[in-house]
Amino acid sequence: MKGFVCLLALILFFVGLPALHAQEYGKIRALNQRAAYVIKQRNDFVAQVLTSYAIPHERNEQGVVVRIKTDGRWLDVTTIEIVPVLKIAGDKRQQVAAHELFFYTANGGILNLLSELTIH
Repeated sequence: MKGFVCLLALILFFVGLPALHAQEYGKIRALNQRAAYVIKQRNDFVAQVLTSYAIPHERNEQGVVVRIKTDGRWLDVTTIEIVPVLKIAGDKRQQVAAHELFFYTANGGILNLLSELTIH
């Protein structure tokens, strides 16, 4: 009887373990897909804001803005920060009213834009 229980436990372990592994793989895959979608949204939003200000820009293969043209010069972008600008709604809740974008360039400059566009 004891041997039967051990055998049954081993069978459940070897059958159940791959099923659990597959479940975790599915979760990781879903998270990776969501991350890729959010990054694409961010990159598209940044390009949309630059376009709305008629600022020429270049994007790499992944859609990241890597260069902007200001004052007739092309500048390499090293970092982009997007900061939500909040407002207090009538019911005292905070809502995003706009976004402030900071483009840090390789020459030490910063381009600051304010946009009421929404990310979608």
